[in-house]
Order: sequence, then C-alpha cells, then structure tokens
Amino acid sequence: MGRLGFLFQLQLTFSEPVNHHAFQLRCLPKSSVRQQVVQSSFRVLPECKTIMSDDHFGLKQLGSMITLHAGFSVQAEGIVDILPGMCEKADSNWKLGPYRQETFLTAPGFVLKGMAAELPEHNVPAAVMSLLSDRFVYAPGKTHAKTTAEEAAAQMQGVCQDEAHIMLSLLRMKGIPCRYIVGYMLGEGSTHAWVEVLQGETWIGLDPTNHRTVNDEYIVISAGRDANDCPVNRGVFSGAAEQQSQSSVSVWHIND
Repeated sequence: MGRLGFLFQLQLTFSEPVNHHAFQLRCLPKSSVRQQVVQSSFRVLPECKTIMSDDHFGLKQLGSMITLHAGFSVQAEGIVDILPGMCEKADSNWKLGPYRQETFLTAPGFVLKGMAAELPEHNVPAAVMSLLSDRFVYAPGKTHAKTTAEEAAAQMQGVCQDEAHIMLSLLRMKGIPCRYIVGYMLGEGSTHAWVEVLQGETWIGLDPTNHRTVNDEYIVISAGRDANDCPVNRGVFSGAAEQQSQSSVSVWHIND
C-alpha cells in the first residue's frame, strides 16, 4: 500500500470585480477499491457556502458568491492510501454504452481512421500507447481545452488531454470501452489526464503521456467520456471581466 499526500491550488483573477459567481469544482478524490481517502479538506476564498455532491463522474463542490470580488482561490489537500493491484469493477454491461461511443471531442476523422487502420487486432491498448510514444510530441500551447482528438492527431502535438482523447478515439473505433480520467500524479505540476480501459470486468489505468500502466503514484479525481465530463473548474459570473487562471498540484509519498 502506498500513502500519498496531495495539495491542489487554484487562483482565478478577474480584470475587474464580478458578482453572482456560481462555480463547480472537481478537485477532491473519493474512496474506491483502489484508493482510500484518509483525510481531505477544501477551502474557497472569499469564503462562501459550498455543498458537496457525488455524481457518476466523481465528487464535485458547488457554490456561489453574490458579493463583488476580483479574485477567487481554492485549496484542496489530503491523504490517500493507494492499494496496489486493486482495480475498480465495471458496472453492468448496459451502463458501458457511453464509454463505447465517440463524443464531439473524440469523434474520428480521416487522420484518426487512418491511424486505427494501422493497429493490430490484438493487444490494441498497448499498440496505441506505443504509437503515441513514437509519434506524439508533448508541446504545451499548441492546443487548447476544446481541441478535438482529430485536430490533435493531425499535428501530433499537444498535452496529456490530447493524448488521452486520441487514445479514447482509437480504442472506441476498435470496440473497446474506455474512459477519460483526471487526477494527480506524484511530483510537482498540474492536474493530469489518462485513460482507463475495460479489461475483462475491471478498469485498468493507462497513461499514454508517460507510456506506462497507472500505479500507486496516481490519484483519481474524476472519470467520464471525455474532458467535458471532468472539468476541474467550471463557472459563470455577472460582469464583463476577463479571467486569468493559475493552478498547481503537489503529490508526495508519506512514509509511516
């Protein structure tokens, strides 16, 4: 068993004060067969009332601020025990439908269909990981939050979200149920995205960005069909302000 500590921080800055700011956050993990949350805490500034909700994709924190504010910060931290070798079992087969179907962000075009035609009939997930490792260049700034898998595949550049979307698209074309994961991984950086693939009756985590199977250095935050199901922060506010966002994640081993 591995014990991990984590700290997530988010800072939003507005060019002028805004109000009636309603937000939805996904930054705290929940317990499952592979991870047990030992403790966690969550704080928003300016202080406001928040509620915790648990839906199909994971935990979310909902809140709103009525008063004027020019900044908004979030801090989430905690301790999680990761249980090696333990994998989440899939729901009944009829609930897997969404993870077999392409979405707007993962729908294949000419480029992705050509890549799928190169894949072998067996051990497809491993073949996709190798393909991305050989051809995809990690290049922040070349894509954005709404870049589709087809667009990212056309240039073979981008970030972890793009690699995950490409992998989802290729696997679904081969009839393999798979889902998009957002979480934290050991070290300093930002949130990370990877893929879980249904093997038998269990979900197996694969990280195409780092070309490896997910191990006890990863904390799962949310799971969905694509990135649109798993936003770390989503909100609306009244005002004409422009918004800037900065976030950071730290994950470290805790030795008993």
